[in-house]
Amino acid sequence: MLQKYEERLVEVKQMLLELGSEVTMACEKALSGIENLDASRFESARSMLKNVEAQANAIDNEIVVTLALFGPEAKDLRKMVAYLKITNEMVKIADNVRSFSKRMALHLQTQSGTPITSLHEYSTHLCKTSVQAVTIAIGTINVADKDALEDAYRRVKVEESKSDDLYSILEKNVLSDISKMIDQSADFIQFLSTMRKLERMADRSVNIVQLMIFARVGGEIKTY
Repeated sequence: MLQKYEERLVEVKQMLLELGSEVTMACEKALSGIENLDASRFESARSMLKNVEAQANAIDNEIVVTLALFGPEAKDLRKMVAYLKITNEMVKIADNVRSFSKRMALHLQTQSGTPITSLHEYSTHLCKTSVQAVTIAIGTINVADKDALEDAYRRVKVEESKSDDLYSILEKNVLSDISKMIDQSADFIQFLSTMRKLERMADRSVNIVQLMIFARVGGEIKTY
């Protein structure tokens, strides 16, 4: 006898929440790394995400099988489509965290430390903002209320906007610092490129909330 659709849906949702929890914990570990300028914490963040692709593939396979077995329609179909796309967004966030952590560990180990020291305050704020956006977004997977989802969307948009502003400030500060330390210009440019990973995490977070709203009320899917 085929497993009931509702039971399969609960299983998929639980798998997605577990993946989201691992991504969130890795984000928090990376934030701890930049707050403390600790390369070992960046390595830990990367290690925490080593099984992300396998988990994401398992979720995708479960969704495809569920769609084939039950052929859901309307809201049920929207939810499965949203979960499929959210899995992809989580994988991309995980990629950003891994890349950011790898680069930060390298900056700490191989560079003079000047860019990190000079830009530490704003880069830490940017990381906090991006991690907050990810946390809010992943939390919406467990939210069904339309008003609560819309509130989460407003909150994550605030964090995403802050991340854009902080990245712009970092850009200006990098240009200013380069003019004073030409010999370290490559280090500053590389550091700025690393910070871009954080800004993209915030964008992906907006996508997740938009997908959850789509699952709840329908309409057009709009993502970055």
